[in-house]
Amino acid sequence: MRKPENILYGTGDKPPLQILLVLALQQMSFLGVYLVISPLFARELGLDPAQSLQLVSATLLASGLGVLLQTAKIFGIGSGYFCPLQATSSTFAGLILVKTHSGLSAVFGMVGVVGLAQMAFAWLFQRLRGVLTVQVAGLAVLLIGLGLGYYGIKLVLEADAGLELQQQGLLCALTLGTMIVFNVWSSGFLRLFSAFLGLLAGFIGSYALGAIPDGDWAIFHDAPLFYLPRPMNIGWSLDHHAILPAIITGLFLALHGFGALVAAQRFNDADWKRPDLQLVKQGILAEGLTNVCNSFLNGLPLTSSGGAVSLAASTGCTSRYLAYWLAALMAGIAFMPKAIVFWQILPLPVMGSALIFLASFTALSGLQVIASRLLDNRKTLALGIGLILGVSYEPVLRPFHQASAEALKTLLFSGVSLGVFVAVVLSALFQIRNHTREQRTFDAQHSSLDEVIVFLEQQGRIWGARPEIVRRAEHATWQAFEILTEHGLLDRQDGDSDKIRLQTIFNEYTFTVILGYSGKVLPLMTHPPSHEEMLNDEGAVLQMAGYLLHRLADQVRARHDGERCELRLIFND
Repeated sequence: MRKPENILYGTGDKPPLQILLVLALQQMSFLGVYLVISPLFARELGLDPAQSLQLVSATLLASGLGVLLQTAKIFGIGSGYFCPLQATSSTFAGLILVKTHSGLSAVFGMVGVVGLAQMAFAWLFQRLRGVLTVQVAGLAVLLIGLGLGYYGIKLVLEADAGLELQQQGLLCALTLGTMIVFNVWSSGFLRLFSAFLGLLAGFIGSYALGAIPDGDWAIFHDAPLFYLPRPMNIGWSLDHHAILPAIITGLFLALHGFGALVAAQRFNDADWKRPDLQLVKQGILAEGLTNVCNSFLNGLPLTSSGGAVSLAASTGCTSRYLAYWLAALMAGIAFMPKAIVFWQILPLPVMGSALIFLASFTALSGLQVIASRLLDNRKTLALGIGLILGVSYEPVLRPFHQASAEALKTLLFSGVSLGVFVAVVLSALFQIRNHTREQRTFDAQHSSLDEVIVFLEQQGRIWGARPEIVRRAEHATWQAFEILTEHGLLDRQDGDSDKIRLQTIFNEYTFTVILGYSGKVLPLMTHPPSHEEMLNDEGAVLQMAGYLLHRLADQVRARHDGERCELRLIFND
């Protein structure tokens, strides 16, 4: 794994302690926007202030535990990447449905079942290599970026009624502008802290403009200094009505986690080619185990934060050591209500600007992943429909607000999970009659390079191979054509003597071209013939041709069965 140029501290690097502390504060500043989700949900459930504080503190504690599990990578649990967890308002529909039918305590029993469902789907995902492709992974990353940007714009434009439009625009310009200036026109430590400096500038601007209402400051002053969260303080029970919504919620949280974990892999490896589904499985297992523990703490369901992953990548530090400091910070804030309230009173335009900043990196990274592979009509339709439904999540959801079947709301979970789910289903459907082998016969004397290129590009699009691999295959295949014809290796006594059967085979890791013909086998050399051999041996020229062909492909194999010969060119994808 090669560290990208824009990453100053990679996964295994250990930054200085003072840098780790500031970067942890920067991550907490960003994740603080999601602290608002817990009070919002507490209001939906009708919790009293003590129960609301318990919900926020428990969710923070579980988030700290999840960061450690995700990074530690022990006993086959955790991806080893810096990938913090966050709560999401997308789980509200399923949780409120369970609360309505089974009571408040069943909500937290459902959180445990959500975790178990995530762990089950983690094992399933590892076996879905045929549908959880590179393109689907790119779609997931793209939808995470678009979702962050949409939510950021929404926070900026739908700010508190006390803020005037000019104040909202000024705070947005100040926060986003500061982040851009330090990220683009600075280097080293300043770029590492660009997001934190932007949030700090936004907070100072908010204070100067009086954008923080007096009522919020009063809540901050009245909050106690210390609070001790107690497990199952709100309640815990398991009801059979909660199982189906929990399984559906677990599925879509796992799909969302898949996108965030792929983004973490993509940001940390300059030579990234495809998602490592083993690490994806381990990462989702960590999420599931976190939610199982979270259910007994009485916290909200958690999933990997694509925004936090993007923040780490955009500022140049994805070190796993950052996770330990962030976990400690989350655990400490869980016991300090004043600190919790401080992040909740930060003006929405400031947080929205941070989301817009991060969305730019994530969305474009997803586009790069999709564009790294050739696409045929099947993949174009699967990804296109998934993308359209993903970005149209709210219009798709709107008709169900008045529907009598409340359970259908849990199926339309979030833009990321909905888009990825549709893309996966369509990809699986399009596997019907999608052969992994294709064969065509060419006339070696009269076929042109263009005919070979058209055939191989068509197969590359069908299978989603990388363009550079297909180009190498085209060049090597045509060289093989010329070697067979110019060196008299084809048997011209047979009526089909000049025919070459070209067969292509593709799997997740290799693109293989097989040339079948009647004649003599091509000698393959791993070392070129010497100068003396080239001058004195007539067969040395053919040996040199075999050696050069060996250099064009990752592997070359030749065999013969009587007069039937086979030349196999293998290219690692």
